[in-house]
Amino acid sequence: MRIRSAVDFRNEALILLSVAFMMLGAPFLTAAMGLTAQLALIGYVSAAAASAFLMWFLLGTYYEFREDYLYCRCGPFSEAIRYDDIICLQLSKNTASSLALSSKRIEVRQYIGGVVCETMISPKNRTLFMMRLKARCRYLEDAA
Repeated sequence: MRIRSAVDFRNEALILLSVAFMMLGAPFLTAAMGLTAQLALIGYVSAAAASAFLMWFLLGTYYEFREDYLYCRCGPFSEAIRYDDIICLQLSKNTASSLALSSKRIEVRQYIGGVVCETMISPKNRTLFMMRLKARCRYLEDAA
């Protein structure tokens, strides 16, 4: 089951305004600079590629419960978090860079090879998601 990420209004607005600026601004910028058709085409293609990359983050951030692990995808980045490695789950508002598009997050702490790692995720319904995730984790030490 694929669960979409929650998205804060400011993050969504930032991405959509950036895409609009690039796509609508490219023709005006190339005309104002008096670029040749070939250079203008390069500008259009670059703007389209950058816009597609940003939209990939907005539309391609999700989480899936798989058999042995939680699969997290944020645009081109992904992480597989084994249920047996998860030692702590707690609600968080930490805005550190992570696989999340919302400031309302779940902090997933995992123990891998003697090192404790943290991943922040932002599923749409944090409470329900956390209940489902807790049911799959055998080694939770303390969960909030």
